[in-house]
Amino acid sequence: MGIGNQLKIISNAMLDIVYPNHCVICTVDLQLNERHICLNCLHDLPLIPQNEATQLKLDQLFWGRAQVNQTYSLFNYQKGNQVQDVLRLIKYQQRTRFAQYLGGKLAEQIPKSGGFDMIVPVPLHPKKKKLRGFNQSTLIAKGIQDIIQVPVNERLMKRVAHNPSQTTVSKYERWENVRDIFKVHKPSKLEGKHVLLVDDVLTTGATIEACLKQLLSIENCKVSVAALAVRI
Repeated sequence: MGIGNQLKIISNAMLDIVYPNHCVICTVDLQLNERHICLNCLHDLPLIPQNEATQLKLDQLFWGRAQVNQTYSLFNYQKGNQVQDVLRLIKYQQRTRFAQYLGGKLAEQIPKSGGFDMIVPVPLHPKKKKLRGFNQSTLIAKGIQDIIQVPVNERLMKRVAHNPSQTTVSKYERWENVRDIFKVHKPSKLEGKHVLLVDDVLTTGATIEACLKQLLSIENCKVSVAALAVRI
């Protein structure tokens, strides 16, 4: 056996330690070219098509609400579809590496020439982050960072109030719950910058809109949005 083949075997063995060797959704054994999710399950997920018509729908999500430069997403989120299972795996079964992997997939929809100065994940309240152990939006942001080579900064935006769960309330109640729960630390650091704001899922858009309200109040701050899943 040649040295090259030996190194390949060692490399694959190390990857088996770092990555799970079965699909997180169907549990089938993964092939050498698969990470976290098998190609069959990945293809079954409702990927958002990359075309002008879909991009217009994404951009329209914030029309009349906030001045967003561009909106990016990977999956079409609808109640009861497979994307809900993916989000549950990340948030409640601690599939942190899977979240970062999907962040990398999302980054494939984001141009490296987008002119971004930094990536800012939507923050969790410290109590919730301590309970969960991580912020899923930060994991997704780090996956994006790996591909587009723009730094993540999770210290500039803070969640200053612990709002109740958003899953069972109306659109108006969601907005009321999150209206003033974010604050920007040292806003001068964002003056004249282009920020890529990252979240896991965008349904009503209330949470991201509350973040946008703070960021866009900063002089010459421009914001684009990336969410792993969006309801369109």
